Amino acid sequence: IFKVESNTRRKQKKMPIIAKQDQNYDYTVKQVAVPHPETGNKSGYFMNIRTDNDEILGWTSDRYGLVNNADLLDKADGAFAARGIDVTRKVIVTEGGAKMRAQYDLSGDMFRAEVPQVGDTMAYRLTAQNSFDRSLRISFALGLVRLICTNGMVTMEKEVEMVKKHSRQVNIGDIISDDALDNALAKLGDSVNVYGRLAQVELEQEQGLNILANLAKGKVISEKVRESIAHIWNSPTHDEDKDRNLYNLNNAVTQHLTHEVADERFEYANRVTSNVLKRFDMAARNPKRLEKLWTPAKSDVVVVTE
Repeated sequence: IFKVESNTRRKQKKMPIIAKQDQNYDYTVKQVAVPHPETGNKSGYFMNIRTDNDEILGWTSDRYGLVNNADLLDKADGAFAARGIDVTRKVIVTEGGAKMRAQYDLSGDMFRAEVPQVGDTMAYRLTAQNSFDRSLRISFALGLVRLICTNGMVTMEKEVEMVKKHSRQVNIGDIISDDALDNALAKLGDSVNVYGRLAQVELEQEQGLNILANLAKGKVISEKVRESIAHIWNSPTHDEDKDRNLYNLNNAVTQHLTHEVADERFEYANRVTSNVLKRFDMAARNPKRLEKLWTPAKSDVVVVTE
């Protein structure tokens, strides 16, 4: 359970931000009105353009309140420091700069969650999000990091918005409302429940392989990804993953995507991790979905006629 400290105590603590970024995030974006191609009059459309390379990051049909990445990170860093929370920050920029995510991994026993069914421990991760193509609202995405292997784990909880929406009224000083960070931290305490449900679903070795095959058939994962995950499932890297259950199958998924895919294809890894967890959670809640998920697909029957 996350405990909120008093304002006085918060102000006394200033914890360092250990920063690491994959790409340069400190670029600025401007909004340019697009004239009507025939009349030259106002069209009502705008382009969001990087000022360092003139790349167009997004088109909007109304004026879209831009918040530059450096300003957002400054506010997020300050929010953690004001609460005396020690964090490690990693910045990820994708889509040519259209999307930015800053992963904040929180340190300390207060920011850990237990999965008692399997004796596993996860640390809290909050990801500050920003975009210039309307794909991401300014928000905290909730996540977890498995401590024994640093697998990135998503949650089923909704994002916590820092401001209501991107609009022309966005004020830098108002980014990260007073309650946004505290609400995100409070939600994280409950987010681990989904993993407890997965841990209670026992599998046979072959059933796990059938599940992966069905995910590939359903285009949730690619065949190449299925092969890599199946290798981990067949030969677990960690002793904690030797039990056969839906939780450890999910760990095999996140292990491959975190350590072999995310550095080069972050958007893909993030999307697949979320989609797999959604299907596993639905299966853990519904016996019929579970049976369908682990039942091997019927082979095509070749009928020979004379």
